[in-house]
This record gives sequence, C-alpha cells and structure tokens, in this order.
Amino acid sequence: MSRRGFLAAGAGLGVAATLGAAGVRGGLLLTPGQPGRALPSAAPLPPAFQAPLPVPAVLAPVRSDAEADYYEIVQRETDLEILPGLRTPAWTYGGSFPGPTILARSGRRSVVRHRNELPHPVVVHLHGGHTPADSDGYPMDVILPHGAAAATSVHHGGHGAPAAGYTISHGERDYHYPNDQRAATLWYHDHRHGFTGPAVWRGLAGFHLITDDEEAALGLPTGDRDIPLMIADRSFAEDGSFAYPQADPALHTPGVTDAYMNGVLGDVVLVNGAPWPRLEVDPLHYRFRLLNGSNARRYRLALDPPPGGGGFVQIGSDGGLLERPVAHDTIDLSPGERVDVVVDFALYRPGTRVLMRNEFGTGRTAEVMCFDLTGSPRRDDSTVPERLSRIAALDPSAAVAVRTFHFQLREHGWAVNGRLYAPGEPLARPKLGSVEIWRFLTDFHHPVHVHLDPFQVIGRNNRAPGRFDAGWKDTVDLRPAEAVEVAVRFTDYPGPFMLHCHNLEHEDMAMMADFVTE
Repeated sequence: MSRRGFLAAGAGLGVAATLGAAGVRGGLLLTPGQPGRALPSAAPLPPAFQAPLPVPAVLAPVRSDAEADYYEIVQRETDLEILPGLRTPAWTYGGSFPGPTILARSGRRSVVRHRNELPHPVVVHLHGGHTPADSDGYPMDVILPHGAAAATSVHHGGHGAPAAGYTISHGERDYHYPNDQRAATLWYHDHRHGFTGPAVWRGLAGFHLITDDEEAALGLPTGDRDIPLMIADRSFAEDGSFAYPQADPALHTPGVTDAYMNGVLGDVVLVNGAPWPRLEVDPLHYRFRLLNGSNARRYRLALDPPPGGGGFVQIGSDGGLLERPVAHDTIDLSPGERVDVVVDFALYRPGTRVLMRNEFGTGRTAEVMCFDLTGSPRRDDSTVPERLSRIAALDPSAAVAVRTFHFQLREHGWAVNGRLYAPGEPLARPKLGSVEIWRFLTDFHHPVHVHLDPFQVIGRNNRAPGRFDAGWKDTVDLRPAEAVEVAVRFTDYPGPFMLHCHNLEHEDMAMMADFVTE
C-alpha cells in the first residue's frame, strides 16, 4: 500500500472509530493479529531451540544507606553474539541485552545513575513506575553523550518545540525511583522523543522488579524458578547487525520509511536476547514474568502440547498481583504489556518438550521458545493460592471528569485528538487524588500506555472488560475501531507526564500527548 493509500485508509478508519463502527471489515490493516510490516533478515537464521535461555543478571548496588540503594549503569555500544558466528553491535545497558535487572523492595528508594557513552542522546523511562516527573523519563529530558560539548545539537523529532523547563544532562543523570507501589514486573527503556523505536530495537531495555511482603508470603515459585522473559522480535542484516528501516540512518530525523510507518515486525523472535531459546525445567511450578518488548508485534502465546486446559495460570498484570489466579489456554500481549503466569510442568511426563508458540505469528515467528523436562518428579515447595491480593476498585460514579483520547492517523503522522505531539501543550490537567474516566478510541491497533499511575479497565466497546483487562494496568491493547474506558487516579507527584501509543513507530511519529497533574 502506498503512503497516499495508507493515509486515505487511515482517514476512513478514523471516522469509523469515531462513530463507534466496530463492525468495519475488509481493510488491509483490520486484522485480528498484527499491525505493521515484516522486515526480512538477510543473515542466515539458526534453527530453533538450540540456544540456552539467558536470564538477565541482577544488578548489585554500588552502595546502600538506610533509605536507598544506589546503582550505576553505563549505556554503551557492545558487540554481542546473538546469531551464531555473527557479531551484532548493540546499544546496551551495561553491556548486555536485555540490560541488568534491578531488584527493588517496595517502599525502598532506588537511585540509578545512567552514564551515556552512546553516540546519541538518550532518555530513560521506568515503564510502570510511580515516579516523580523529573525522573519519569520525559522525552525531552535528554542525557547528552559523555564528553559532548554544551552546544551539542539535540534533535527533538521535528514535532514541535521543546517544552519549557526541559532539562539537558551532560554525560550522566540520576533517576530517583521511590518504589512506593505494589510488587510488580516493571521495565526500563529508552524514551527519547522521535527515536524510541530504533533505540529499543538496538537493545535499550531491561527489567525492574519490585517485591513486597504480601507477595513473599504467598508461596509462589522463587529463585531460579522465577524467571523474567522479555519477548522481542528483531531483524538482522547480512553481517549480523540489527536491520531497521530508519528513514534517516544518521538518526537526526525521526521516523521509518513509508512502508513501515504502521510498525516494524522482525522475523527473529528473541527471548532475553536469544533466538528461539530452550530452557531445561523440572516437573515443578515455574513463575514467568512475560514482557512484550517488541516495537509493534503482538503475541498470542500458547503451550504445545497443552497440559489439558489452562496451562497458563495468570497471577499478575502490569501493576502487580491479581485478586485471584485466572487460568488461560492462551495469553495475549501487546507491546509494553506484562503478564505474570505460573506453569505447572508436573502436568507433563518427564522427557516432554513443551513449545511456547505464537498463534499470531506465521512461519518462524509462530515459534517463541521451548521447555525441556529433564528432571524427575519431586516434592514442590511452591503453590498458587486461591487468593492473591485485594484490589480496591476505583468508583466510576465518583469521577470528576470524563476525557476522550482518539488515537488516529493524520496526514503527517499518528495523532492523539487530531494533534501531532506538541511538547509542553498538555491535553489534560487532572487533579491529584481525583478519579477520572479516560476513554480511548482507535483507528488501527494501538496499545495505549499511561505514565505515573496504573488504571482499571471498566469497559470495552460498551461491554465488560476483556479477559486480559483484570487488575491494575498501565498499558491496554486496543484493536481497530475499538473503544476502551478506564478509571484512573493520579497521586503524589505533580508535573508533566505522558500518554501515548506503545507501538514505537507510532510513538516516534507523534502519537503522544502530555498531561499535567496538579
């Protein structure tokens, strides 16, 4: 489809979504699975299930005191062997992809100093963090490369002037994370305006896990049976480097080439940075913290063979534990979403190979990883209790405002309420402590992410929430021509924050908006 045809289709779908025409069918992009376009690799791809699953190392603090743990991460280019026999120059946190895991305690502050030794400015966002505005990773608050002169040009993406009061750090910056929130699976990634897509694609992503006493008392799998899994598709050039269709390879002008403006889909599925890996497991319960770290690809994960129904027992969502576990045969994940699950491998015979498949994929992207049962049956010291947590429901009848945010394609980019992103021009000014209802409307697929505080989904297409909408969410997947209502309450921190599409190509092409809490 040409750019002109794509834009024309988008305009029509935008009208359909506005009118609530969820019955629109037949459009090229109105598919149940994927937005975006596949980018084929030129490098030879390895067979599946050969590489062992890497588990990101837990980062040790450089020092601690009575109130906080202090960490240091150097962002630098590192050659990694992702495909056998080839070297991939990656942008890394601390030399690895994913970056090191920060393991934090609820209520205990983490201070993370990021030093930028990459050739371009960076911004760090703690996705899912209840974080003060000056540490949230506002896309204009850049860290210039170490050693860059004060006059170094900062490219803001071409979608409006920098916000008044934005900050430029030279070489390094300290991010302060209070961790004053429930136990949850969070992640950190680059958030520079106009260039989030290529930065994350090149490797700037890592886990930030928060624990608390409530979760520790449940008897869930722990230790080497509590495993974060970052699922991220990528494509590779013939020499093993990451292939990405950046419109400006020098990264001075944002955006991808026209053919990929609806999202870039890789043809290699990486889990924790390894292509189609394998993990040896015992016939016991395992906890997997599933993260979709892809730019645009959606996943529908399934176990093959199924263990007889409900192979995934969901215990958590973006914002932490659910009230009760929910069994699923499949798990849907859009970019930025997290789902914590427990899998009981005692349901399989020893020697079984269990595949994790992607039902939204085709060819090699229908495979994700495998689990090989190598141990003998033995007593399991973990469990999944019938009651996990208590979630206080936000009362929609107490809402002081109802706001609508329409995510749609416009002539020059992806827009929110008809506007390309304009830094410093907020679309909303919610009051701290007040409940509001936010209504998200879409044309194409858009995973919508809100910074600062999670929300509760209260309706989808004027019906009940979907089967993956339970608990506290900070990212919600919207299909084409769909409407979702959420209840949200922002607390503690005044200042500018963001809502945006987490399809990173959409985000880079201006599908973001500021809101300011007061």
